[in-house]
Amino acid sequence: LKPLAQQTVVLVGASSGIGLATARLAARRGANVVLVARNGEALGQIAEELRGQGAKAEWIAADVADPEAVDRVAEFAVERFGGFDSWANIA
Repeated sequence: LKPLAQQTVVLVGASSGIGLATARLAARRGANVVLVARNGEALGQIAEELRGQGAKAEWIAADVADPEAVDRVAEFAVERFGGFDSWANIA
């Protein structure tokens, strides 16, 4: 894998707990992060927090139990960052 600072990482479950901690760590280490969870309001706040610290963070609300939603998340990562290198399901 590329060094984390050169990756775009999709993080499912990024609104709380281990998913949120992982998102913060990845962003702090220089990764582009795509935050995913069902709670769009929380994701928006987290993305703003990370951007305020200089991170490149985008978010999309989705329920990954829905295969079409998973496809939308992948398309979103491609639109925003040109693709993704890692995908972590931490929900």
